[in-house]
Amino acid sequence: METSSISRWFEYESGHAWCESAYKYQTLPYVAEFANTCTNLPIIVLPLVNIMLLRRYLQDVNGGLIFPQLLLTFNGLASTYYHATLNLFGQLVDELSLVWIITVFLVVYIPVMKWFPERFSKRLTLVRWTVLIATAILSGLCFLEPNLNAIALMLFSIPAAVVINYEGKQSGIPDIENFPKRILTLWGVAFSFWFADRLLCDVWLYLGTPYLHALFHLLAGLAGYTIFIMFSMIDIESRTKTHRYTAAVRYFPDKNGSIFSFPYISLKERSQ
Repeated sequence: METSSISRWFEYESGHAWCESAYKYQTLPYVAEFANTCTNLPIIVLPLVNIMLLRRYLQDVNGGLIFPQLLLTFNGLASTYYHATLNLFGQLVDELSLVWIITVFLVVYIPVMKWFPERFSKRLTLVRWTVLIATAILSGLCFLEPNLNAIALMLFSIPAAVVINYEGKQSGIPDIENFPKRILTLWGVAFSFWFADRLLCDVWLYLGTPYLHALFHLLAGLAGYTIFIMFSMIDIESRTKTHRYTAAVRYFPDKNGSIFSFPYISLKERSQ
């Protein structure tokens, strides 16, 4: 019975289905939700772009920044598998990778966060291990009621939004002063799409537009990427006395930085 229960995790359509499933397998015979599968591409690629642009800084100063960004890429891959198969295993890996992105993000960036009390800096290792152990326990709880995982993760975005807003405004870096507004706008619209797809599917099927979760992927991927740009800039500026690099935010393709343009970091060595 136990083996049968575990094997069910890998069966097609054993996990939560989204509104696009009304048209499942119509584009490709082995891909359940085609749009929801393909729109994970930015989530996979954009963190790798930031890693490539910061490769010298990662090699010379703080290689730890690579881990949460690689986890975001992994989440994109997990989400691709999940929406292609709609199986429970893919759903759980997708959700658990999000939990660990948050954890590793905290472990890596805590030293340069303004809200982190300076008196705890001497106990940084203990704080990090506490976060990791708490996340391991939380990961186990994710298996108890998988249908509640996504809702719990969405609720966690509320304190995350508070931290992002605070850190951006307190950073003192002109290039990222508008980033909290940019990130929270993208995430707010993405969340509304996620919520509407989950609860109002009959409406979108009537209108013939069951693709709000795909739009959620695109906007949430851009928001997540922008978060890493913002905190990478904070890390670079916070450690400026220990390295030889300067950094500035640029935008593609709109140099004026419209909300749908892609910010990226231009990293240069300081002149001697």
